[in-house]
Amino acid sequence: MITLYRRDEQAWIYREAWYDEATGEFVIHHGALGANGKLTSEKVSAPEAEQLLESFTAQCREDGFAEPAPDDQIELRLLYPLKGEHPSASEQRNVGAVHREVLATLAWRGLGLLSDPVIEPHSGGHASVMRIQTLHQGKAREAVKAAVRAGDVPASKIELRVG
Repeated sequence: MITLYRRDEQAWIYREAWYDEATGEFVIHHGALGANGKLTSEKVSAPEAEQLLESFTAQCREDGFAEPAPDDQIELRLLYPLKGEHPSASEQRNVGAVHREVLATLAWRGLGLLSDPVIEPHSGGHASVMRIQTLHQGKAREAVKAAVRAGDVPASKIELRVG
């Protein structure tokens, strides 16, 4: 998968493309950062997809799209505090549910990457931590809150922090 961005006067615009091996489709997803993007796909072979990805990348670069500079990105941490050093079965289920909801919400809006959950020390205990790399802190925060509200894990169990 390749994801490229361009800053216009009003907002960040994104374009991304990938080959879905399971369906045999080359997929393009694009839009304004923070809004649900548009999706197009077509059936192709793996070698054709490789050529299409190269052409897609070249066209995007010609149109002024590039990988975001590290200085443009902000890291947010999504924390699920644990009762012990390791998550219980219930905590694992909740963390998995939050991860799926937030990942889908961020992805469809071009808001960045979400890491897999990792156990880290937190406030004298431990937490399952997922890191978000985004170009827009405010929109990412709102998307995370919306994703958590849409799920079945109480929002009071989740913490969202910068850095």
